Amino acid sequence: MSQLRYVKTNEQLIEAAEKNLEFFDAKMHAIKAWYKTEPGLIEKLIPAPLQVHADPMVRIVISRVFVDLMGGMEFGAATFGVNCMYEGKEGIYEITMPMETEGVVVGGRETYGEPKKIADVTASKDGDDCVATVTRHGITYLELKGKTGESLETGSFTDDVYCFKAFPSCEKDKPADQNPLLVRINMHRTQSVHMALDGEIILRESPMDPVIDLPVKEMVSLTWEEGTSSSNASVVAEVDAMSYVPFMHSRYDSV
Repeated sequence: MSQLRYVKTNEQLIEAAEKNLEFFDAKMHAIKAWYKTEPGLIEKLIPAPLQVHADPMVRIVISRVFVDLMGGMEFGAATFGVNCMYEGKEGIYEITMPMETEGVVVGGRETYGEPKKIADVTASKDGDDCVATVTRHGITYLELKGKTGESLETGSFTDDVYCFKAFPSCEKDKPADQNPLLVRINMHRTQSVHMALDGEIILRESPMDPVIDLPVKEMVSLTWEEGTSSSNASVVAEVDAMSYVPFMHSRYDSV
């Protein structure tokens, strides 16, 4: 009898859980940017129960990630989000998370509810020149670039990142099959290199990825980072479906 690979044994399930990419530690290098946009825009972007930060800003991280799995994996990963508050504590609400490879995208969407989309993502350093880009549908709609300046203090820290695990309905006349779950991902970072960059943030028009709707008005910081990354997560709240529906379409390529 031939092997039926659509059903796994208990031993195979244990092995698969141990090799789950979503829970693996990684090495990475990245360009990180913080900027301020037009007043009032970020306030419209943040779904309840998340709250607006007193000093609202946009955060972009474009990175290359290296995982010691299956002989070694490398892929591009980017996040575009805004700072927020939840129960009195600062965090990041991710709006879009372009990533390379189907496995990285599907795993993060199904496990954490991350708003991931498949994209070409680069991040590189050549001497003093650092460049990072995100390209989808032939459009490089995110680009960070600059020359290295002073070395900054390195450290270890944890970002509380928030995503909504949504359940779009299989029925035509209702938006969701059940209430979304608010997931908090504790992203642990340890920096081995941290350098200031003298450069720029470039946002370009893309109908599927309208990051340019949050135009750059003031760049707060631009840095090159190298180090390690790991994460853990938990469900922190159930959210009324109708309150999240106006934000849900941004997870998909809709216009």
